[in-house]
Amino acid sequence: MNNEFIHIKNLSIGYSQAVCSGISVVVKKGELVGLAGKNGSGKSTLIKSILGLLPVLNGKIEINSENIQHWDVQKRAREIAVVFSRLSQTPGISVFDMVALGRLPYQSGFSKLNSTEINLIENALEMVGIPHLKNRLANELSDGQLQMAMIARALVQDTQIVIMDEPTSHLDIENQFKIFELIYKLSRETGKTFIVASHQIELLLQNSTQLWWIDNGNFHAGFPEQIAYEQRIFEKLSQEQIKFDYQTGNFKFHHPKNKSVNLISDGSDLAYWVKQALERNGFEIAENSEFEINLFQNKLYFDNQIFETIEELIENLHTNS
Repeated sequence: MNNEFIHIKNLSIGYSQAVCSGISVVVKKGELVGLAGKNGSGKSTLIKSILGLLPVLNGKIEINSENIQHWDVQKRAREIAVVFSRLSQTPGISVFDMVALGRLPYQSGFSKLNSTEINLIENALEMVGIPHLKNRLANELSDGQLQMAMIARALVQDTQIVIMDEPTSHLDIENQFKIFELIYKLSRETGKTFIVASHQIELLLQNSTQLWWIDNGNFHAGFPEQIAYEQRIFEKLSQEQIKFDYQTGNFKFHHPKNKSVNLISDGSDLAYWVKQALERNGFEIAENSEFEINLFQNKLYFDNQIFETIEELIENLHTNS
């Protein structure tokens, strides 16, 4: 049985000149593909090429063994849905009607929605968790709610592939996690193939089955952790003042360390936040330091004193060091 659902062969993408060449990769049906790279690396160019918004310079893209360069607009809209980071202008229509726009590739003229399509819309709103918002105006939604509605519209489009270009770039941290959690859930429950371009490399690694990484005009694809390791992704994304913390799995500001302290931790939540405060304020955690902080029953002990707050402790450390 042939598992090749999307087959990209020796693709070159760009405008007058190629920004990335030699793209060859296979995607199985139902995969969640993460697409990452620095700004200007070619992520959006690759997405536009798959969507047919930009002609390819060389090579071809096949879906179910069909060359998509031969597809017309309607055929493409029935096979690939897209969710962008945000709408250029949010329409003043109900959420239900906005989600219903996903049925346009299947309609002619001003035909009404049939019962099957109405059920499809209701189910999509349920799947993304916003059935209670269906009668709200789209331009009254929060950014997170609006993005949920756009994902519902993509589901209603009933395509085999859903492409998302920076779907969380304008959202707060809570909604970033909600959107990625939803994408992961939908990829498992719908059997659709998702291609998600994002700068949130940590979230892509946690959720993707395959990672695409574009770097200096070169394309790399494979098992996410293998690509992250081989291409030294976190080192490349780090800067002089920003480093990747392998213990926490997050990028952190790299503040210069001028002093050291020995933190005797009790494993509590308070100990975690004390450690963060020390590092942010230029203190290195070291067992051989002359300064020792002890935590016991949510109290901070230093220099024969008890401190009620982290701020008081830090101020005293600055004074004594």
